Amino acid sequence: MNLKTIQKISAFFTRPITIPPYRRTIFLVFYGTCVGVLAFSGWYVWFSWHRYEQNSQYRLTLESDMVAAVTQKLLDGHASGLQFLGVQLQRADALQHPRRARTLLLDYQKAASDIASANLIAPNGQVIASTAVPAGKPLPDFRNNPAIWRGFQKVLQTHGMRVYHPLRGPLVSDHWVIRLSRTVFSPAGQPLFVVATPLRFNGIEDFLSHLPLRAGTAVGLFRSDFYIEGRWPIPQGNLSKMLAHPVSAEGVLRQALQRTPHARHGTYAGVVAVGEQAYRFGAFTRLSHYPLTAFVSIPRDQWLAAWWRRQIQYPLIFLFIVLGSGLAAYRRIIFLDRRWELQRQTFEQTLTTQATHDVLTGLLNRDGLRLVFDQALARTERQERLLAVGFLDLDAFKPINDIYGHDAGDDLLKEMARRLQDAMRRTDTAARLGGDEFVLLLEGLRGMDELDQVLARLQAAIERPFNIKGKMVSIQASLGLTLYPFDEGDADFLLRHADQAMYAAKTRPGRTKEGWVQLYHPDLGTLTIGDETLRRDFLHALASGAVILRYQPLVALTTGLVAGLEALTRWHREDQEVSPERFLPSLGVLERQALGRFVLQTGLRQLAQWREMGLDLFLSINVTPEELDSPGFADSVFGILAAYPGIPPESLVLEVLEIGEILEQGIALEHLQRLRGAGVKIALDDVGSAYASLLRLKNLPIDEIKIDQGFIRELSNKPQDLIFVESLINLGLGMDVLITVEGVETEAHIALLREMEVDYLQGYAIAKPLEAEAVADFVRTFVLGAGDADTPLLALYQHLGWMHAAEESAMYHAGYENTELAACPITTWLHAHAAELSGVEALLVEHEAVHALGREIFQIRQSGTREELHRLLGQLHAHSHRFQEGLGQAVKTMRENAAAKTEAPP
Repeated sequence: MNLKTIQKISAFFTRPITIPPYRRTIFLVFYGTCVGVLAFSGWYVWFSWHRYEQNSQYRLTLESDMVAAVTQKLLDGHASGLQFLGVQLQRADALQHPRRARTLLLDYQKAASDIASANLIAPNGQVIASTAVPAGKPLPDFRNNPAIWRGFQKVLQTHGMRVYHPLRGPLVSDHWVIRLSRTVFSPAGQPLFVVATPLRFNGIEDFLSHLPLRAGTAVGLFRSDFYIEGRWPIPQGNLSKMLAHPVSAEGVLRQALQRTPHARHGTYAGVVAVGEQAYRFGAFTRLSHYPLTAFVSIPRDQWLAAWWRRQIQYPLIFLFIVLGSGLAAYRRIIFLDRRWELQRQTFEQTLTTQATHDVLTGLLNRDGLRLVFDQALARTERQERLLAVGFLDLDAFKPINDIYGHDAGDDLLKEMARRLQDAMRRTDTAARLGGDEFVLLLEGLRGMDELDQVLARLQAAIERPFNIKGKMVSIQASLGLTLYPFDEGDADFLLRHADQAMYAAKTRPGRTKEGWVQLYHPDLGTLTIGDETLRRDFLHALASGAVILRYQPLVALTTGLVAGLEALTRWHREDQEVSPERFLPSLGVLERQALGRFVLQTGLRQLAQWREMGLDLFLSINVTPEELDSPGFADSVFGILAAYPGIPPESLVLEVLEIGEILEQGIALEHLQRLRGAGVKIALDDVGSAYASLLRLKNLPIDEIKIDQGFIRELSNKPQDLIFVESLINLGLGMDVLITVEGVETEAHIALLREMEVDYLQGYAIAKPLEAEAVADFVRTFVLGAGDADTPLLALYQHLGWMHAAEESAMYHAGYENTELAACPITTWLHAHAAELSGVEALLVEHEAVHALGREIFQIRQSGTREELHRLLGQLHAHSHRFQEGLGQAVKTMRENAAAKTEAPP
């Protein structure tokens, strides 16, 4: 095949800018710029606000100075007028000539149009003349008004013009006025008379309203006694309250004046007490020679609006334009780069496809299969499903090449590849190793029935005739299968087994149409997947009695007597007694359900007979996941149990295996909860054989756990694994369930487990599976012995107990008994078997180091630091681990040497 020559492209042009480190750089540049712009914007806002605040305060101060200057000029003008009027009245001897005084007062009122009236008052409080009272009418006497008379007496002592706060009173037609008065004194300093001219309040309002002030500005005069002398604009409907009462002590202007009693100028900000309660900024200026203060204020809303309009609005629009343009540019760069990256990935994928796929068929080649095989194994372990590894070879493919040519052979291979892919599921994988050899990976299988369905589709696809140069040609194929994890190993190991099974199928004599598939087995000849004969044979065996039960005793550790039995299935086939692991994987759902009913009926019938003989036993029966997944399982158990009224539900124990997620499905949990609610005991079998069992144990409705026999069986050769057994037992104790230990095969196991808190023992050290006829005699006569204590297991268990106490002391400062080296059971055992153990000196040294660290922890646990205790604890773990590993190797070597001597000829 001709491949186009592809020119090498420089890495500078093929490396996207969004991959490290360029991606990080452009990200930092863009967001750094954004942060910088936002930081500058924040600084600008702060700077512009403070600058505007200073300028505005300065402007308010200028405005308050202007109001003060104009007011000062107005009051000085009235003061001069009153002084001139007083001189004229004094010359005219106004006290003795009221009519002449009235004439002068009228002339003065005409000259000053903003006053309400002009009045001449004698020192005794009698009004001598007034323009507010028609001629001939009686004039008021201030002595008759105590409130006015007290203030008038103070006026008689005042030199210069006096300004009063606004009021309503006589001589002013009951209008609000601001009184101005001047006392005229004799050369001897005695008060001669008082000239008073009330100034109309609306005149002050007109004066203030004509000042050149900004919209929203409030301007006014404030007395030293905290009365409002005048304010514009006047609060709607609030004139009487504003003028008749002093400003509240909570007013911000009053507080500012009280804080700075001698300052001529000042500024303030806060909630004002006059008019609407609002937050305002303002400035004030005190007048000279008068108890008045001019003030100017502006609402905060208008202050902020002006600041926003002058300092923020246009820069903010510019900022949005800059950020929007930058974001658009950044997104455009990212878009273009992602498009370049996609093109690069497409190019790389093309190269990868050419390297990992078969050019002819498009299937994975050997290199591609190697990449996906390990992933398929990992997924199978994680999902706890089955993986079928198939090796497919076409029978008589060489004659097709010879007869029709290699082009026809290539066309057949391509059509075969297409049919295989169509027949398999989307999760499955097909690969071509070369020639006419294909590899199939069938993932996620829940059972053999699902595998049968896939194989049926494959068989139908292969059996259809192929069109080769206009002729329809039929071919056959041979498929070898191995199932993972039943067949454990790596990818190459599984492929070799599948290859062996394929050759066994190809060379099988008298092969039928259904025999094109062969399952790998060490003896390659026992079972064939899809062989309906096997299943018919099994159902016939159930009916004919070839399938029987054996019963293995379970001994209660507290009494040493047999407390129960586990029913185990055996199939007499071809003069052999076949255990379930040999035939159960090949059975379908119907066969397994039939087997489950057979075991339950036969076991309960036999249990009823034993109970009639006076044997109080319970019976454990294994339940497959397929049974739990069937809708009527619980009802079936209740129906069979009802046929034996002499058996209480508590005497039946159902052992379930946790495979995949079956125990998390609703139907399975419902069955278990119904059975458990009726009194049937539920036990989880082979605990510890899978990580998922430990992880989900707390969530399952169980009464008992059975520790997998693999942990116990190898303890004699691997005593260092004792810590795992102890952890499983502690797990069961924490869950408050019964604990059964399987795989008890030696007296050493019995001696060890007597020291542990377990409930039942089961294994060959007690009895192998018994026939039903032998059970009664065994139960009546068996008593559990003490076991063989002369093993490292018991000594190591006691040593580990001391280790745990030392760890508790280091971690929690708990007290513990510091066992001396000579008193440790391990020391005694090592010395007793020194001649048989290899490397015993190193073991003794390591063991002594463990005890030395324990003594050191004991000595410093009250005074030492936490870091020092953790350091010692780490050293204790390290030495203990090395000691246990060395002890396990030494014990294994000792037993191998002993076995070799036993087998050697005399």
